Amino acid sequence: MNKLNKFIPVPAIIVLTILAVSLPLILLQQNNVLQAAKSNSIQKQNGQALYSTLITQSSLFALPLQTPLPCYGPHLLANVSETDANINDTITVAGRICPPEPNATVEITFIRPDYTYIDRKVLSDDQTGEFSLNQTVDMVGFWNIFPLNNHITDRLWVNVTDPTGVSLPPTIAHKYGPPPYTNYVFPLGIAAIVAGAALLGVTIWRKDKTKKISHLRLLIQIACVLLIFTGLFINQPQLPAFPNSEISAHELLAGTNVYGGALPDGLPIPAFACYYVCGRTLICPLWQIQSYIYPFWNTGHGWAVNYDFSGLERIGLVIGLVILASVILGRVWCGWVCPFGLYLDMMTRLRKALRIEHRNLSPGLNEKLHQLSYIIIAVMILLSVIFASQALTGTQLVSGTQAGGFVYTYFSAPFCQVCPMKPLCLALSMAVGSMKSSWVIGTTTGQFYQLGYYITSLNVIILIIVSVAAFYFRRSWCRICPLGGLIALFNRFPPFKWVSGVRLEKSEEKCTKCGVCKRVCPTQVTTVYEQKSGDVANSRCLMCLRCVEMCPQKDALKFKFAGKTVCNSRDWLKKD
Repeated sequence: MNKLNKFIPVPAIIVLTILAVSLPLILLQQNNVLQAAKSNSIQKQNGQALYSTLITQSSLFALPLQTPLPCYGPHLLANVSETDANINDTITVAGRICPPEPNATVEITFIRPDYTYIDRKVLSDDQTGEFSLNQTVDMVGFWNIFPLNNHITDRLWVNVTDPTGVSLPPTIAHKYGPPPYTNYVFPLGIAAIVAGAALLGVTIWRKDKTKKISHLRLLIQIACVLLIFTGLFINQPQLPAFPNSEISAHELLAGTNVYGGALPDGLPIPAFACYYVCGRTLICPLWQIQSYIYPFWNTGHGWAVNYDFSGLERIGLVIGLVILASVILGRVWCGWVCPFGLYLDMMTRLRKALRIEHRNLSPGLNEKLHQLSYIIIAVMILLSVIFASQALTGTQLVSGTQAGGFVYTYFSAPFCQVCPMKPLCLALSMAVGSMKSSWVIGTTTGQFYQLGYYITSLNVIILIIVSVAAFYFRRSWCRICPLGGLIALFNRFPPFKWVSGVRLEKSEEKCTKCGVCKRVCPTQVTTVYEQKSGDVANSRCLMCLRCVEMCPQKDALKFKFAGKTVCNSRDWLKKD
């Protein structure tokens, strides 16, 4: 039996080593963090008065923000005087744009709990770039606040309560209607495609046994994309919020009503549910793991959310949910749910339509590429820990990691700045009108080839490389995907493999060694062919079930969930 089926691979040990080195460092600082939290709790009583004094003295960043010196690139950094206010209190939004510009206008949008909005504009100081603005909060509920300078934005919030229990009538505000650039052609087209695909799938299901699973999988993949990014395909401001707090109108974050402040960014699933998309319902755990180390290690202010739990507690919850999902479904998440997997499959279908033969990697290179996924995880965690050194140890190891610095503004989630899924998701957001194009591709530190704001040139370059590779080599990205490696780690290796909810079983007596399973596998898994019997799926198997679909021997291969056979190979060569 392959040794990889018995032991965790060497790069996985690298991941565990990084965690082992980082964890003592993290735990060493917990007492300091807790003491600081207690100190902040005592200071909170006088926080509003102190903040007002700071504004009067034009020292906007003394508490709790730091002034980024020098200015690494255009950014906007702001804060709100209080995050818990009573109805009809006056709050102050203050901040700084960098670099300062003469007569620069900062637009501050206050989105009220009923999704009406108030637009305010204020001039920043010509010399320092500082600005401040007062606003009366006249409605009970959660307010989102967006200071905006061109396409550079920050996200703030305040929770408004009524101590008397009686809500006063709101003042006049603009109705938050659909933006004028909303494009409904795209979602309608998607709906038509799904309807046509469903009709085609039913037809194929009845007539062609060899295509049954592939078409069913395509339908499920499309359905999952629509579910994960529901808000993209509906008029976002009219969507209800679950719960009606800490999320903007176009986000339906599944799980926030269960986990609350523990996971206000959403419920993680082992798939590329990109954080940066407006309208998502779920979230990619890679963003959470990175961001909960840096820059949101401590409790308190996040991007338009509030964290009630420490970064360590949030990471533990995320990893626990990922382990649970991985044990139950394994890499079924990769083969049937992940939106980027659908994109890679579309590249394969395009190649087939052009009648171009696919290419295979050598077995040795294919195995080494898979090991790379664990190295990517290790590097991702290591960079996040280094960036978080100020919060973890009190010592800044890398310049620019302070609030408003270059790393903080542009590279706070290292892997996301190279992820090939991110530009696809943002392009989709632009296509349906949920995000302005200037926010996505506007230049910031220079020309776009240097760095963009929401997507970097690295994102685009890697997407191009992955797309070309996927055209010739089936599911090329899945062979090095760090999220896929994480799923495999918690499903295909002991002890998780022993309790896995999914199994791909082979019958030695019924296998004729025809080699079809080996030839049709998109990631070139050979254990299905080489292993005599038992659970033949390894860590590279996506559970796409193409081998089960194409195997010409009845019951030679079976896919089981929770011990029950879901589907099995059939003698499709035999005429009915």
